[in-house]
Amino acid sequence: MNLNDLSLFIRVVETGSFTAAAESLNVQKSTISRRIAQLEDTLGIRLIQRTTRKLKLTPEGEELFSRAQPLVDDLEAVQDDISASRTELRGRLRLTMPTEIGVFMMNEVITSFMQTYPRLEVDVELSTRTVDLIEEGVDLALRLGPLPNSSLIARHIAGLHRGLFATPEYLEQHGMPKTPDDLAHHQCISLLKPFDHLRFSNWNDSEPVTMGGRLRTNSMSFVREMILQGMGVGRLPEVFCGELVKTGRIVRVLEEFTLDPLEINALYASRRNLNPRVRAFLDHMSERLRDHPWVQNRLVHLDG
Repeated sequence: MNLNDLSLFIRVVETGSFTAAAESLNVQKSTISRRIAQLEDTLGIRLIQRTTRKLKLTPEGEELFSRAQPLVDDLEAVQDDISASRTELRGRLRLTMPTEIGVFMMNEVITSFMQTYPRLEVDVELSTRTVDLIEEGVDLALRLGPLPNSSLIARHIAGLHRGLFATPEYLEQHGMPKTPDDLAHHQCISLLKPFDHLRFSNWNDSEPVTMGGRLRTNSMSFVREMILQGMGVGRLPEVFCGELVKTGRIVRVLEEFTLDPLEINALYASRRNLNPRVRAFLDHMSERLRDHPWVQNRLVHLDG
């Protein structure tokens, strides 16, 4: 049995289709099909029932997958550990993350990571959509806020300091809020779920605070632009507002009250052994963000 063909079979099952497996491995779909057919010929059994809509494993295919997946994962991990020192790590790392986190924060992390590993290629999708890591062959996702239940492995990365901001012109016209409850009487620019709750750790037993206003969005960059337009008070991570505060274009509101941090988590596929490229990126990100001025919570030690 050809171990490379067996690895391709496992990738097809994990991604759910020949197309997704081909894209994740950067090979032709026809190559995947031909190699799986060769594996079936070698074993003398049908492993996958091919239909127009989706793939379905035969009983023999299910048994092969369940027994071979951990073995192949172990072999791939051994191969990567032996052949890839810090400067020799190679291959392609596929990442996805929210646009603002990529532009304002992770740009420096990814730059230094690629300088550390010059033979490694990195694909980064900046998007507000929830990417299906398994289906789309993505290695790691950074997500903001609470996480839904899933089969993915989640690692807490950091909590970002957040504040409320407005332009001096808006505050001159509408007044400076004195307490969080005053926000109910202001035009506030809010983020859509899951970030629509406003809580202060040192106010009213951390109960949600009502925000006035007519404008909501899923984009933190749009919140920032609307603040600059004088449309109201907006809540943002400090990383997005530092330079604007320094130049006086916007000011901090209710600075003596502490907003709960915005949580950043890393998600990756649940496998027995962590891909060395993913581990290297997590370790590098941890080191770069450990003392970052915008990070509120210390990063956890990776034990996976």
